Amino acid sequence: MPSAWDEFFSETGVVTNLDPERRGKQRRIVRLKGLMAIDQPLPSIARRKYFFGVYTKDFSKDACGVVTPFQLFPEERVRLVLPTFWLELRVVRCHRETKTCFDTGFELLHRHDPHRSAFISGGNFLKV
Repeated sequence: MPSAWDEFFSETGVVTNLDPERRGKQRRIVRLKGLMAIDQPLPSIARRKYFFGVYTKDFSKDACGVVTPFQLFPEERVRLVLPTFWLELRVVRCHRETKTCFDTGFELLHRHDPHRSAFISGGNFLKV
């Protein structure tokens, strides 16, 4: 993570909305470790199906921000597995912070309760 993010895990509360015209929903800072897998990559980008570690940044009613270790592209679909639920998400934006740190914004497609199906794709368990 960038050195400017030293307080990343100690931040809590509501994210200040600097541009209410652009963001209609309130965002809450939620810092968790999670597992992510790419379910539907762009056709032009070869991606392996496996889980990789991520950190959540914030959540709103229909979106979330996540720190990923590599670049994701708009329209790619992913699953995010957290301790108490898992999500199906679509990439909306991705901004490079450092070589291995990307601030990625997602649209929420579906929320699921905890279940082993979070770790299965095409009938097989995904690798970590």
